[in-house]
Amino acid sequence: MSDTKLVELQEIAKKALESQSVSEKAFCLLEALKICSAEAARLKLLDPKIASGSGDVNEDLIVSRRLLNHLMQKMCEGVLFIDLTGTILFANASIHKIWQKKSGHLIQKRFWDVFSDESFGFSMKEALRYGIAHQLLYQSAPDLGKELEFSSSFFYEGDKSSHGLLVLIRDVTQKQKLQELITRGDRMKQLGEMAAKIAHEIRNPLGAIRGFASLLYRDLEGQNHLQDMAAQMIEGTKALEALVTNVLVFAKPLQIQLQTLDLTRFLQQLGKFIKADPAFAPNITLLLNVPHEPVLVPFDPEALKRALLNLLFNGLQAMTPKGGILSIGLIRRDGVCNIAIGDTGSGMDETTVEHLFSPLFTTKRSGNGFGLVESKKVIEAHGGTIEVQTIKGQGAIFTLTLPLKR
Repeated sequence: MSDTKLVELQEIAKKALESQSVSEKAFCLLEALKICSAEAARLKLLDPKIASGSGDVNEDLIVSRRLLNHLMQKMCEGVLFIDLTGTILFANASIHKIWQKKSGHLIQKRFWDVFSDESFGFSMKEALRYGIAHQLLYQSAPDLGKELEFSSSFFYEGDKSSHGLLVLIRDVTQKQKLQELITRGDRMKQLGEMAAKIAHEIRNPLGAIRGFASLLYRDLEGQNHLQDMAAQMIEGTKALEALVTNVLVFAKPLQIQLQTLDLTRFLQQLGKFIKADPAFAPNITLLLNVPHEPVLVPFDPEALKRALLNLLFNGLQAMTPKGGILSIGLIRRDGVCNIAIGDTGSGMDETTVEHLFSPLFTTKRSGNGFGLVESKKVIEAHGGTIEVQTIKGQGAIFTLTLPLKR
C-alpha cells in the first residue's frame, strides 16, 4: 500500500475515534473498508501470487488489514460485519463487552445462532435480503440492563464474498441516565422556585394571624381556658412561620465564602462548642480523632459549622437518654479529606436512610426535615459529598468528603 493510502487510512481512523456520531463512525469505517478493498484488488492485478497468499507485495495488504483491525478494536462502539449469508465475519472487543460474550465468541457464527432476528431493532433477515440499512435506531435490552443505539450500512466493494452489513452499536445507558438526572434537576429547580413563591405568599397572612392571636390572648386575660386556645394559635403560627422560613432558605441558592483554613483546629474548636451545649448530657463521651499537623482546606467556616452541628446534634438526640459515644474524625487522603461524624445511638433502617436527605422527611416529633438537607447542600456547595453507614440499634457514621483544592 502506498504511503498516501496509509496516511489516508490513519486520518480516517483518527476521525472515527474522535467522532461522537454513530452514523459518522460507520461512514468512516466504510471508507476504510473501501480503501482496503481497492488496494487488495489493485495488488492482485500487480502480482498474481497474492491470490495464493505469497509474495512481498502481500505485506502491504497485511499492513492495511492490521491498521483497519486496530481501528475497529480501539473503538468504544461495538462493530459487527455480517456477510449476506448472515455469518459474522468480524466482531470487535466492544461488541463482546456490550453483549457480555467471551472474546472471539461471535466470529464465524450465524447471526441467528447468537442473537434473535430483531435484537438490533430491525429484522436482520429482511435487512440482508433486501439491502435495507438503518441510520439510527434505539433499542432497550432489558436482559442486559442497557439502552443501545444502532447504525448500519451496506458494503458492496470487492468480490461478492466480502459484501455485507456493517453494524455499529453504542451503549448509551449512562448517557440516558445523565439526561434523566438533568431533567429531574430542572424539575426540582422549578419546584423549588414555585415553593419559594408559595412560602413567600403564606408568610404575610401568617404574620397577621399571629398578630391578631396575640391581641386576642391579651384581651382574654382572666379567662384561662380561652387564653390557652389563643396561645395554641400563636404557637401554631410560629411553627408554620419557621417551616416557611426553612423552605425559603432551602430554595435560595447557597453562597459560600471560601477561606483556606486549618480544618484540624476548626474541628477541635467545634468539639469544645458541642461539649458546652446543654444537649451534651453527662452520659455522653466525645472522641476527637484528628491529625496533630494542620490540614489546610478551602471551606466556609460558618456554613460548614452549621452542617456539622446538624449532624452532631442528630447524633446526640439518637443517644438520648441512654448515652453513648459521639465521635469526630479527620483523615487526609490523596486530593481530599474525610470528616467522620459517628454515634452509638439507635441507628436507622433502610427506609429512613433512603429518605434521609429529602426535604420535610423527619423521624422527630419536633423536627422539620431540613437539617440534613441543609448539611448536604452545604457539603455539595463545597464540591464534596456526604454518605451514611448505619446499623439498626448500633449507631451511624456520616462521612463527608471535601476537596483539598478548588
